[in-house]
Amino acid sequence: MTIGRVINIEDSMSKHVAVCRALNNCGITDIDHAVTASEGLAMIEEAISQGNPYTLLVLDMYFPLSPRERMTQAGVYVMEQLNNKGIVIPIIICSSVRLVIPEVVGCIHYNEWNGDLNADMHEMIEKVKGL
Repeated sequence: MTIGRVINIEDSMSKHVAVCRALNNCGITDIDHAVTASEGLAMIEEAISQGNPYTLLVLDMYFPLSPRERMTQAGVYVMEQLNNKGIVIPIIICSSVRLVIPEVVGCIHYNEWNGDLNADMHEMIEKVKGL
């Protein structure tokens, strides 16, 4: 599989920058950003309707569902909504919580004090390319 457009749903700007840096090191530069579940889902649906869908979703697990809401486990909500709508997109979870979720390509444990995601992201991107 070829990776073209990527969307990162992440409410922390510093973590988003770290994810972008790691993706750039893998040769991926077309990266969009959403900070809430509603914004990210709308962007994914709009990209599909325009005939230019995202080929990868990098997803945090804890962020707001919509603006001015409190942080929640919105990553699960995003995955449920994609599944309910029949939208198939490879997902890499990048979270500060160690997770194992069988339905996704893989989970990266992000630690802001050791924010070098390069090796983990490279491994996940190779998995996506093998799909």
